[in-house]
Amino acid sequence: MIKTHFYGKDCIIERSLNDRSNLELNLKQHNFNYQNILLLNQVHGNQVVIIDDHSKIYGNQNLPKVDGIVTNISKIVIGIITADCSPILFYDQGQKIIGACHAGWRGAKSGIIQATIQAMTKLGAKNISAKIGPMIQAESYQISQDFYDDFIKQDPANQQFFSYFDIDSKQLTNLDNYQPQDNNYSAKMHFDLCQYVQKILEDCHVKNIENTKIDTYTNQANYFSYRRAQHQGISDCGRNVSVIAMQ
Repeated sequence: MIKTHFYGKDCIIERSLNDRSNLELNLKQHNFNYQNILLLNQVHGNQVVIIDDHSKIYGNQNLPKVDGIVTNISKIVIGIITADCSPILFYDQGQKIIGACHAGWRGAKSGIIQATIQAMTKLGAKNISAKIGPMIQAESYQISQDFYDDFIKQDPANQQFFSYFDIDSKQLTNLDNYQPQDNNYSAKMHFDLCQYVQKILEDCHVKNIENTKIDTYTNQANYFSYRRAQHQGISDCGRNVSVIAMQ
């Protein structure tokens, strides 16, 4: 059986990831049956660690500097931490293979999602499903012109993930309708990272995709948000934890 959970402020975890007592308590409350918890030293890259033998299980002090992890070993909780980026959990129920990746815009753009799927396929996965957890949504993700230009340079088709958000009406406006010379138009460019990562999953032939579409930025009561913390003048914030395990 595959078990997953997306924790927010209901599971405070130390930023160093050394103290996992609160996570362990929450896992027990949600009936996770596990022997090890494997987290990562995430670096916004596109590298994945494969845990296909018990000898590869690592301790809290030597976390691999990667943004994806896959395993075919049962009773191992694998997880990632986020605070606006996309947490994606993967599983192939039939082949008993699971994975997780941290996909911010840098990692997603450089191929972390594809790399995680490829690592699962290397272990024998054939029918991969995915769950996209709470993350920043388009309405809350204002970006710069340079950010937009960089994505369009990589692929002109990426324009579909950008839109203008009218501050007054709270409505998303298609790029084609925006007139930058209109000084009375109070709109800012926004990026739909959530739809961007979903499209990557679809292009990788992941047919079963669950997308929570929960905005970490606006859901202050339940989730941490790095961008919200910055806007509030807070130097840093907590992290949300996303976990998956085979029982």
